[in-house]
Amino acid sequence: MKTIDVNACFGHWPYWDLPHKSCEELIKSMDKCGIHQAVVISLRGMLLDWRAGNDETLQETQRFPDRLIPSATISPFMGGNATEFQKLADQRFRVLRLYPSFHSYQLDSDFTDEICQAASQCHMPIMIPTRPMMNWRFQPVPLTTIQQIVQRHPETSFIISGPNYLAEHQALARLMKQCSNVAYEISCMQGFGAISALAKTVGFDRLLFGTGALLNYPACNVAKLAHADLPADQKSAVAADNAMRWLRLDH
Repeated sequence: MKTIDVNACFGHWPYWDLPHKSCEELIKSMDKCGIHQAVVISLRGMLLDWRAGNDETLQETQRFPDRLIPSATISPFMGGNATEFQKLADQRFRVLRLYPSFHSYQLDSDFTDEICQAASQCHMPIMIPTRPMMNWRFQPVPLTTIQQIVQRHPETSFIISGPNYLAEHQALARLMKQCSNVAYEISCMQGFGAISALAKTVGFDRLLFGTGALLNYPACNVAKLAHADLPADQKSAVAADNAMRWLRLDH
């Protein structure tokens, strides 16, 4: 079964020391876990400098084009706007991640609306992580705010990452039932039988495999999907087929 990890990263993490940081180490981890490809972003772009981070991501993915797929980020600072987004699309970045908490802007803003409109025109999905990894120290982006953006831009495809447990899971399910332009990446999903429960509620075709590596240990999410109570064809869809469609990897 082919597996595409839609949420991976590399680089320096300032909050604590990571055992692995480089793309070479990421690929070794992918090989151990049977992950064929990963959509990656530089942590520099997530935390500090979106322009330099995107340059690093593009450079690293060009070194490993068969294994790593570039994702970008952008903010209203340092000149981020729809024109700059178009440049990223022209460079064949496959998804744009928004980090309002790290980049110090409000998600519900004119900037976000501008980027969502540009993403729709470029057919590039926008990933909005409510938290960067499965760790409770980070204040999550509220799903209610994400819902406002999603509903304002029905022609834009969104991938939500981060929600888990109970109230967050329930809010995510409500949003996905209301908005067919939303998919969910499973790296932070917690709870017994959570994947199969969400698949039954909103459909398996909008669930995407992700690990959060190298911030999270990827084998946990490989096991999570392997043991999910889903038919083999639905597991294959979650593992790779859905990502191929949402990220237009065959284009």
